[in-house]
Amino acid sequence: MDVSVLDSSGSECEDFVQQWPEAKLCHMPAWTAMVENTFGHKGYYLTACEDSRICGVLPLTYVRSRLFGRRLISQPFSDYGGMLATSPAARDALYERAVEIARQNRCAFIEFRNTAALPYDLHVRADKISMCLPLARDPQEVWKGLRHKTRNRVSKAEREGFSVVSGGPELLDQFYGVWAVRMHELGTPCYSRRLFRSIMEMFPAESRIFLAQVGGVTAAVLFAYTFHGRVQCSWGAALRGYDEAGPNYILNWKAIEHYCGAGLELYDFGRSTVGSGQYTFKERWGATPVDLCWQYWTPQGKELHLVRPEESRYHRRVEMWKKLPLKVTLVLGPCISCSLP
Repeated sequence: MDVSVLDSSGSECEDFVQQWPEAKLCHMPAWTAMVENTFGHKGYYLTACEDSRICGVLPLTYVRSRLFGRRLISQPFSDYGGMLATSPAARDALYERAVEIARQNRCAFIEFRNTAALPYDLHVRADKISMCLPLARDPQEVWKGLRHKTRNRVSKAEREGFSVVSGGPELLDQFYGVWAVRMHELGTPCYSRRLFRSIMEMFPAESRIFLAQVGGVTAAVLFAYTFHGRVQCSWGAALRGYDEAGPNYILNWKAIEHYCGAGLELYDFGRSTVGSGQYTFKERWGATPVDLCWQYWTPQGKELHLVRPEESRYHRRVEMWKKLPLKVTLVLGPCISCSLP
């Protein structure tokens, strides 16, 4: 089994990923290239071949930071990742090469963002899940299946005068303005605007922005992209002052309507912590939890240390971040968050 690092766009790899039912957009070589070009993180897109045929891929990105150390991640800026392999031999070869690269770069760990566990002795993080809602060609089928209270919240937002528009890069400034404000309110360093622009430039047919507006004000935003019949909604936000009106309800419903019409099959609300407010919101749509089995390799004898903002030791820093002026967080946030992908 030969394992090599892809050094070009790799149309054969793209074909392999496209044919793999469990593949996500982040498994495409273009995702690795997008992250590398946007943030400078070195990509290692591993391919396993036997008799000149691809039988497995493992996209990896090397993230190096003075604050957070050195890591290999599959895949950054995504809820998903890990390897796609047609056989145990291909899987093992990819894993062994990943460990070799991690040792060469003196990484503290490799993070595999799997949905199914790899059969190795690895640390496991199981506190995060995705929430997914099946779609139908006729959005009314989905509407009838929603809880009465959820339909009422959508209708209330309509009565309050909210409307939803969607489009491409021309809406990026409005999306980012609301999203960055909300991240500041949560005490979370915001990603750079470049991330969202880069995704839209690399995947123009797949990515889309939705805005819920009233009286000329954008109150809620959503950034989504599609792959293999699945809608991935990784980034969304609503301004606190409009919570009672529920713009995020009409926002998600109009996005669901749009993707039903486009023939998509699954609406992925994105990653959540079980029991959190985000989890509760997504549960109200009847979304089904999907376990995220993130696994970690560490050098022998080394403990795993992860940055988890919800832990008590970070509470003070989170509160301090909330008190910083928004303009300051817009400058500092992208510098920090690029190392926390």
